[in-house]
Amino acid sequence: MSDNERPAAAAEAAAAFLRPRAPHELPRAMRPREKLFAGGPGRLSVGELITLVLGSGRAGEPAAELAGRLVRRHGLRGLARLSPGGWREERGVGPASAARLAAVFELGRRVRGGEGDTERPRLNGPAQAHAQVRDLARARKERLVGLYLDAQNGLLHRETISVGSLNTTRSHPREILWPAVSHLAYGFILAHNHPSGSLEPSTEDLEFTRAVARAAELLGIELYDHLIVARGGYTSLRERGML
Repeated sequence: MSDNERPAAAAEAAAAFLRPRAPHELPRAMRPREKLFAGGPGRLSVGELITLVLGSGRAGEPAAELAGRLVRRHGLRGLARLSPGGWREERGVGPASAARLAAVFELGRRVRGGEGDTERPRLNGPAQAHAQVRDLARARKERLVGLYLDAQNGLLHRETISVGSLNTTRSHPREILWPAVSHLAYGFILAHNHPSGSLEPSTEDLEFTRAVARAAELLGIELYDHLIVARGGYTSLRERGML
């Protein structure tokens, strides 16, 4: 191979390595279906879940590549709002796939608003959110809690994400976002307690919050607020202009 040919060959090899793989091209343990049965749907990314619903892509575009393009274009919330006709307008989505995707998101909406369920608390501000996590003020160890909300700010799910040492606890953003994806949340609120009683956010609190907000934005899910809770009340990072 000549010196002039080597850069082009290297670029072609890199492109081949980076392109999304069809599920059958991946190692078995990394295939979406196998991951789902091994660890549950919460282990899968939004793109992997969409890949499973699509089943197969089209010539020149595997399902994983099509799913990734849809997620990048719309985000999770945008996908949930697409009508059956909207799905049909997406390049690469045929009638059968459009019908399956519309049905999946409609089932999610019906589960969230299930008949006979008691009305969900509406968390329209930090005071209502604090009412849901007031118990954290009594905890002796620092706890990180997520409140996951629907499109009307109704509380879908409360999750204790981690329990730390006496003074600190931190989680990876993926552990915070898994419940948001599995419950089809439009947004969420974080809350953690300061056993010391201080209501002032630390530098670490601010850096952690901003990192989670950036990660959530990639999925089209919004971090609405982060509360610090202690016996003296709460501090809202949103109200402080820190988020």
